[in-house]
Amino acid sequence: MEWMQILSLTTTLFTIGMFMAGIPDCLIVLKTGSTENVMFLPFLMTNLNNILWTSYGYLKSDPTIITVNAVGSFLQTCYMIVFMVYSPTRVQAFQRTVLACVAMVSLYLYLSMYVGEINAIINQLGFVCSSVTVLMYISPLAEIVTVIQTKSTSSISLPLTISTLCASSLWVLYGTCVSDLYILVPNVPGVFSSLFRIFLLWKYKDAATKPLA
Repeated sequence: MEWMQILSLTTTLFTIGMFMAGIPDCLIVLKTGSTENVMFLPFLMTNLNNILWTSYGYLKSDPTIITVNAVGSFLQTCYMIVFMVYSPTRVQAFQRTVLACVAMVSLYLYLSMYVGEINAIINQLGFVCSSVTVLMYISPLAEIVTVIQTKSTSSISLPLTISTLCASSLWVLYGTCVSDLYILVPNVPGVFSSLFRIFLLWKYKDAATKPLA
């Protein structure tokens, strides 16, 4: 097996593993019938991100990008359906989904009607994909601020943090190997944010294990 095949397979497995992080939440929702402490927006944003990257992978004829994000989109859609079935805020969730669909259709119409040339479409779509990915990686900054203020890391999942670190690092390597800055650049924040979370878990480990007075 060639080096790129190994890298592609490893990247695919780690990224799909990261996307499967929503399964425990959905199982809890199915078991309890409650969506308490489960947020809809991360599912929607990840699904939007997956659809954009699937389109980019199709235009670039990159099976790794297509496979990973098609599976990711399927999983996020399942999570969204479970949430909307059991959530009392399903109307709001549905409205957000419609807005996301409108944004996707608007982007498609813009690229197909006003850009037209395939290389220009790839570049502009790649920029959009990169921007959304960066936003997804930096969006939990409020969580990090809360951790520092409270000195509690209860909101940080170590398995998810490690899987995100591995997936982001592999995508940085993959983007370097295929000479695609749209893949490489947006995953760099994912590497650093994951490393910083691991640092916080180490720094506040004593506070997490300290018995209550």
